[in-house]
This record gives sequence, structure tokens and C-alpha cells, in this order.
Amino acid sequence: MARPKRNCGIAAVLDIETTGLRARDDEILELALTLFRYDRITGEVVETVGEYDGLREPRCPIPRGASRIHGITRPMVSGLRLDYRRVRTMLRQAEFVIAHCAGFDRGFVERLMPSFRNAIWLCSRDGVEWRAHGLESRSLEDLAGAHGIKNARPHRAGGDVATLLALLSCRPPRRKPYLYELLRNAGVIGSRRRRGNRPARRPRRSS
Repeated sequence: MARPKRNCGIAAVLDIETTGLRARDDEILELALTLFRYDRITGEVVETVGEYDGLREPRCPIPRGASRIHGITRPMVSGLRLDYRRVRTMLRQAEFVIAHCAGFDRGFVERLMPSFRNAIWLCSRDGVEWRAHGLESRSLEDLAGAHGIKNARPHRAGGDVATLLALLSCRPPRRKPYLYELLRNAGVIGSRRRRGNRPARRPRRSS
């Protein structure tokens, strides 16, 4: 039997690939996001409700070092632009946005779409106590490998989004999903069932 949607919220997982590491000087080459429904009580991922993955041509050069990492070259993005209307529509449905290094992704996204400067970001790298679960590395690649999750497109935004959502859906032994821990630490959900559909308190914004 399907879980009643009255206990569910909608959030987004987002990832980007860029020309470099500085949001002031570098630009987004690829942006991917997945909207998903989650259970506000258990922290479980219930279903995917929307997906987007797009490339854009930057105004600045694409360094060879960056291309070696994600494989995106100038010919691949020539003349392409993101579907900004679709991205905005999807992000406006999300109560919050999850990224594995939220401070990095947020800087680039806010520069490209200033209307999302008030969006709430949660960081899956810093918001889950990975070491308490016996995991020394916090890199998405290492965490996915430790849980037997294969990234079909490593170092590409779409592949990393799918990998992160799969990771957050995993349950450590005798525990609730990692998504629950992330949302609990951010103040989105708590250990006790609450009345209504709204979060217990407004989550902290990632810096």
C-alpha cells in the first residue's frame, strides 16, 4: 500500500560541473537536479517526481584540467544553454536543495540564478556524521563505493545526482536512512512524530 502523501514533502538533489573552483570567475557547464518526495516522519525517499540534466556553453575558457575530470569540452557545449524556466520551476517546488558540497554548488547557482539566493541548502557531506558510521572519507565516490553503489556517469552532474540520492536512501545497520540523519541534523524532522505537514523548524542555511 502506498504511503499517504499527507506526510510527505518535496526536496531536490542538485549537482553541477564547472570550468573551475571559483564561483566569481568560473561558470557552470552542466547542471542536474532530481525532485523527490520524502517521508517527513521516517526520512525515506518515497518517489522521484522530476529530473533535469542540461549543458551550457560558458563565456570563459574550459581549462584542460577541468575537462580531464568531467570530460566536458567546448565542442560538447557549443551553442547550448540550460532550460532556465524548467530549472526554476523545479527548484521552486523544493522545500530545500541537497548537494554533497553545498557551499560550492550554491555559489555557482546563485550567481547564475540570483532569484535563488533565499533557497535553503543542505550539505550531505557535512550534515551526516559519516565517521560515526565507520566511514573515514566523505567524498561521494568513496561513500558510494562503500555502499556498493555504482555511478554510471562519474564526475558528471546527472550521474552524481543519482548516486547521491541512492546513498541518502541507504540505511546503516539498525538505523534509519542517511536522509533521515541529514534532515534531523538540519532540524527538518525529529525523532518523534509531529502533527501537520510542516517541518518542526526552519533548517539552517549552508554557508
